[in-house]
Amino acid sequence: MNTNLTEITDRAKPAIDRISTLAHDATDKAVNAKNQAAVWLSDRGDELAAAPKKLVDHTSNYVSANPLKSLGIAIVAALVVGRLMK
Repeated sequence: MNTNLTEITDRAKPAIDRISTLAHDATDKAVNAKNQAAVWLSDRGDELAAAPKKLVDHTSNYVSANPLKSLGIAIVAALVVGRLMK
C-alpha cells in the first residue's frame, strides 16, 4: 500500500510542478501588467486631469472670438436635440 502511494505521488509530482509554474507565471504577468498600467496612469495623470480644463478654455476662447457663430451653433444644436426628443 505504501509503495502504491509513493508511486502515485511520484507520477503526480511533475504535473503538479508544471501547474505550479504556470500559476506563478500567470501571477507574474498579471503583476507586471498592473505595474505597467500604474506607471502609465502616473505619467499621464496630469494630462488626463488637465483635459477638461483645456476644453473649457478653448471653448471659452472660441465663443469670445466668434459670438454670433457660437449663438447660431447653439440654436441649431437646440433645434436638433428638440427634434430628437419628440
